[in-house]
Amino acid sequence: MAAALGVAHIGCGAIGIFRAEAVAQTPGLKLVVVADVRQEAAEPLARRFGCAWATDWEKAVSRPDVDMVIVSTPPHLHATMTLTAIAQGKHVLCEKPLAHTLEDAHRMCDAAQARGVFLKTGFNHRYFPSMAFARSLIDQGRLGDVISVRAYAGHPGGKEFGPAWVTDGRVTGGGSLVDNGIHILDLTRFFLGEVATGKGYVANLIWPFPAAEDNSFALFRSAQGAIAQVQASWTEWRGYVFWVETVGTKGYVRASYPPMFAEWGETTPGNRAKRRYNLFPAFQVQERLFSWRWTIVQSFVQEMTDFARGIQRGNEVPATGQDGLKAMAMAHAIYRSSQQGGDEVSVG
Repeated sequence: MAAALGVAHIGCGAIGIFRAEAVAQTPGLKLVVVADVRQEAAEPLARRFGCAWATDWEKAVSRPDVDMVIVSTPPHLHATMTLTAIAQGKHVLCEKPLAHTLEDAHRMCDAAQARGVFLKTGFNHRYFPSMAFARSLIDQGRLGDVISVRAYAGHPGGKEFGPAWVTDGRVTGGGSLVDNGIHILDLTRFFLGEVATGKGYVANLIWPFPAAEDNSFALFRSAQGAIAQVQASWTEWRGYVFWVETVGTKGYVRASYPPMFAEWGETTPGNRAKRRYNLFPAFQVQERLFSWRWTIVQSFVQEMTDFARGIQRGNEVPATGQDGLKAMAMAHAIYRSSQQGGDEVSVG
């Protein structure tokens, strides 16, 4: 059996705590050190998981017993931390969005390739049971050729924003489209395939953030002519809403959370599909017992299990740094299009 990979985790905020919990549950990983500029955040987390702590992230990353680094800090810090880790030969899992600029995302991907290490983007929503089920239908050919995707992610703002930096575009690189929207951009690619062009608008319809839109509306088109319609919102008064609907030549699937749910059907063109449902009953029981936090941690466990196995076998596993870069390119295409009055622009 291969030795466990030593993990340094940078960032001990809310997501960082979930990540640390997941590392402790992931076969093949050992949490060696947690780092945060705030000792009051790092030290208690280290005590909880029996590891070292540091307020100097560079010292944490440079430890010889660290093989893999997890970056769970605000996006404007991702590039510096990731590039430092890569330069020392460490594999990196970086939270979404991959960076706050496309230039930094390119630098991160190029550096990982040149150094021969793996860079993974934290797109844990791919591991949600409903999304994984939808992907399995596509892989099995049950839906035929995918011709369109519709996707939506929204929350009401307010306390849902989390830390103040979430609404500061100088930190994040944008607003709703690179925050909750970055997951549906990734899932759009995951289900539809590569997109070639995009067009759309971003706007501040309620919240007056100077560099972070509260709503984004986008259309994408693949080179083969498939179409995706994507909206990300910070004005969803019903609460947190997240769904992706994929339509193929032989059927459809609508995957959502919360609740974890998939509606799907198979048919032939011109005929109504018989609706079928996957309710994931075992999952529903677990989430009811342990709350939505359990869902997030378990998706992280699956994500990091894949990454650990890939590292040990020498195989890169999605979602890669390139996946993170391509999702960012989709978002920035819409920012450019909106500035140009909604004109269609190239993605990339």
